Amino acid sequence: MVAVSSYRYQPLSESRSIRLLRLAPGAPKDPLAGDITEVPLDKALGTYMALSYVWGDTHLHPDKLLIDGAQLSIGRNLSCALRHVRSPRSSITLWVDAICIDQGSYQEKSSQISLMSTIYAEAESVISWLGEATSESAMGIEVLSYLAGHHPFDDTAPWNCMPAQDIVHGLQDILRRTYFERIWIVQEATLGRRVKMRVGDMALEWDNDVDTRRFLARIKLLEVSPEWQWNRKFGRSAEPSLLNSVDFRPIRELLEQAVAAKNRTLNAMVHGFGIDPSCTLLDLVHAMRHLHSADPRDKIYALMGLAQPADVAGYPHGTKFNDI
Repeated sequence: MVAVSSYRYQPLSESRSIRLLRLAPGAPKDPLAGDITEVPLDKALGTYMALSYVWGDTHLHPDKLLIDGAQLSIGRNLSCALRHVRSPRSSITLWVDAICIDQGSYQEKSSQISLMSTIYAEAESVISWLGEATSESAMGIEVLSYLAGHHPFDDTAPWNCMPAQDIVHGLQDILRRTYFERIWIVQEATLGRRVKMRVGDMALEWDNDVDTRRFLARIKLLEVSPEWQWNRKFGRSAEPSLLNSVDFRPIRELLEQAVAAKNRTLNAMVHGFGIDPSCTLLDLVHAMRHLHSADPRDKIYALMGLAQPADVAGYPHGTKFNDI
């Protein structure tokens, strides 16, 4: 058996260049393979999909990605994501932080992190990978898809047709996933022009403009609806509904930040500024303080792309990822 060498990164030739992974087609159990190319960021816009996911324990049951005949070790959750998103017939182009950034170079990580808001905002779409499906996931995706759609809140709505306990378990299966606890999702999933949230082979998709605003409004409407708050069997003034125990905050906060990001873009186009001056980087960090990050520094870095440029400029000039 011929030993396969470990993949070695070549330094990026320009500060505003990125690497893109062209993931080769394959069946679910086929080895993962592809190739990596360097592209100037301004020429790559809209030509790739950006993956948003939880790294997890990268040392627990790692997998291998073959790149130009060499092996790159990747975590189990990333491996699962790639196996679910790849096409069985044709190559797809992805930006994946663990693969497209040389994780052994602090200098490169510092430089690439400063580009991440642009990378996610200008991707053709952002794939939010929540993990493998369970027996309850389909119900959760069905309810969220209904809320993301146009169908009226009538007797055909899932919560009016199916047992409340099944609805609750299905939504909790989705909304309690570790993905929603990550600080980086505030930048990754909220800046994307289109978001496709995947759980196993199931997907929920929305555009980060009209669809996002409608999705958010329908969640808020549902939360205040008597049919959601009270058990219909007993009437409005009687027993509270089990449905009201569902906490929509994880998806609601994601959508609220997406709407806020769109408003900043519109303000910049119309008025020449990109954010309400009263909303500072400190405000963003405080609002998202319950989210987690493996590195405490990410509590700041993950939100810089959403803050005022002048506010971000308050950090010492030349600050690097490994300096804080």
